[in-house]
Amino acid sequence: MNNQDKSPKELIEDLYELFSTFKKRMEDPNYIQIENSIQAMMKNQEDLKTEVKELKRQLLNPFDGVIVETRKNTEHRKGVEEEELQRLEFIEEHKALVRWKSSFTKISIGILTSAGAVLTWLLSKYFG
Repeated sequence: MNNQDKSPKELIEDLYELFSTFKKRMEDPNYIQIENSIQAMMKNQEDLKTEVKELKRQLLNPFDGVIVETRKNTEHRKGVEEEELQRLEFIEEHKALVRWKSSFTKISIGILTSAGAVLTWLLSKYFG
């Protein structure tokens, strides 16, 4: 039977029946448990949204975000690597300078010793 064909009394009875079944459902423990579960799920979803927003803020903050800190760390590491290369070059230059000084000292001692020997020979030949 169609709703338009029903009398007002029948419509009111149908509505009353629907309201009573609705009331029974509202008082049903399973329904209450489902409703509580849905509310808990909605609260958890809100908490999750808040946490995701906080994570985004921590990651993407242009002043102290994780990405910025990672870039700073990378730049610092590259700077340290360049300084390390320069330090190694300075050490090589220093080693080369020490080798040259050592060789120059040995040659100088050899020349001075030879000059002293020649001078001693000349002095002993003409004055002795």
